[in-house]
Amino acid sequence: MSDQKTTCVRCHAILFEEDDVVTCPICGAPHHRACYQALGHCALEELHGTDRQYDKLKEAEETSAAAEEHTGENAEGLITCAMCREKYDFSLPSCPKCGAPNVAKAGGSFATFDFLGGVPGDFDIGEGVTAEEAKRFIMVNTQRYIPKFAFMGNTKISWNWAAFLFPCGWMLSRKMYKNGIIAGVLGVIATLFSLPLVNAAYNFGLSEAKTYPEMVQVLADNLSKIGLAVIIFAMAGIVLNLAIRIVSAILGDYFYKEYTVGSIKSIRAESMDADYDYRKLGGVNIFLFLIGVMAVQYLPAIIMTFL
Repeated sequence: MSDQKTTCVRCHAILFEEDDVVTCPICGAPHHRACYQALGHCALEELHGTDRQYDKLKEAEETSAAAEEHTGENAEGLITCAMCREKYDFSLPSCPKCGAPNVAKAGGSFATFDFLGGVPGDFDIGEGVTAEEAKRFIMVNTQRYIPKFAFMGNTKISWNWAAFLFPCGWMLSRKMYKNGIIAGVLGVIATLFSLPLVNAAYNFGLSEAKTYPEMVQVLADNLSKIGLAVIIFAMAGIVLNLAIRIVSAILGDYFYKEYTVGSIKSIRAESMDADYDYRKLGGVNIFLFLIGVMAVQYLPAIIMTFL
């Protein structure tokens, strides 16, 4: 029998009374029988013999829960951030160091929110960089990116909707400046290719058309006046814009993994203050995201006014 709040350590689904549950004979970690049999061993086998072994963490969690029941928070009035391990005042809504939300204050527990998305902390995501190190670097939405990095293997292909919708903005927000600038420049060029057709169409009354067939008819009626070159450039702009988005979406996670691994290795080798450099090179910059989106959207029109 298992507590309703207990989850299978392999698939992370809640274990109910009627479930067929088995526990690891070494650390006591609960599994669905099918999950345990599929692996042939405990899902947390790599943690056996360490201070992160399941039964040790469980004991620490129960001790913390008892302290919370007695004091209303924890014994010291502090909570340890599961993201960066910083201790801070339980009354704060988020970690003052990395910004991770105080889930415990909202009625939950950091122990039930897996910032690693089910990936063991010591899992090698590439070139000796562990999932725990990557978590400290990524900071935001780690539960998405860590599993992507861990199971990407030899493939570079994934799908990232943020990179598809906002290629330049997403890359700049993740501080991949070189990639972001390239995507932004190509995006501006793609829009510049299309602007002559847009301007010509509106000059010939496209703005008065109310339906899609009417718009097509306006373009067809004025095709000779608009010119073949303008149309070819517009089509090239559309193709280029779509290509930028698709390539960014498919390879975006791979680019970010390479950036994360490379940055962490550099920090290891050269940094005098790893925590500072994690914040400087990692995390998310929303201001740069807005700059990237606005630049691609408005810069072509500004350029056209000087041509």
